[in-house]
Amino acid sequence: MCTEPCLIYDFALVSPDSLLLANGTKETIQLVNSRTGSTLSEVSTSPRAPISVCLMGGERAAVTMSDDKILLVHVRGDRLTPGTVLVVKAGCWGVTSSGDNVVVSYIGPPWLEVMSTDSRVLHRFKESGAAQTFKWPFFLTTSSDGFIYAADCNAHEHAIIKLDSSLHVLQTFSDPQLGCPYGLTSVNSDTLLACNQDNNGIVYVNVNSGKVTTILGREDGIVRPDSLAYCPQQRKLFVCTDNKTDSIQVYQMD
Repeated sequence: MCTEPCLIYDFALVSPDSLLLANGTKETIQLVNSRTGSTLSEVSTSPRAPISVCLMGGERAAVTMSDDKILLVHVRGDRLTPGTVLVVKAGCWGVTSSGDNVVVSYIGPPWLEVMSTDSRVLHRFKESGAAQTFKWPFFLTTSSDGFIYAADCNAHEHAIIKLDSSLHVLQTFSDPQLGCPYGLTSVNSDTLLACNQDNNGIVYVNVNSGKVTTILGREDGIVRPDSLAYCPQQRKLFVCTDNKTDSIQVYQMD
């Protein structure tokens, strides 16, 4: 699926027929048709760039931006409208939802927060000293049973870390096939899919057994994958890679 020329930092699946893109080139959030790539609606984030995006309940999305802010966007049918701006204390990166709240990650120094949509910090995971759990928690996702997963490069030889909704660390998944885990999505309560930037692959993670399996690689056109989304209704996987940042590749997962 091709889009107009742009640098896609992240994206989220809204419906089987639409995706929400963080367009770094145009400094916009775009709702696009996943079949044709045409833009249905967009919201400007200028003069800041959108970094990461997630869907929330109640027809909303949350977008981290490059100036220490989080923008809430209303998604109603084929129309986007800007909502509340949450001000955070440092440069944030990854974002996911936890119930009606926003979960956000920071990378300098690394920590995670759960915030309400009126900017109150409800939970925080932050450590000091050299032996820190997180190093670069770039991407977050939430599973259908409410657990939060953080893809963390340069920690525990690269890892995906499982937390509860209060940000208590529950489990760490570490495997050579994870490489440098980047983009991350939950398929169901048992399964994650993650981008392996080191080895140009997409990996399947069984959170019950801890088994990691590479399902797509360079031979399938995967080169330094950045972000991904899965459509369970159509069993389609959408992937954005470093070498094709103006398009999203679509894979049938039958």
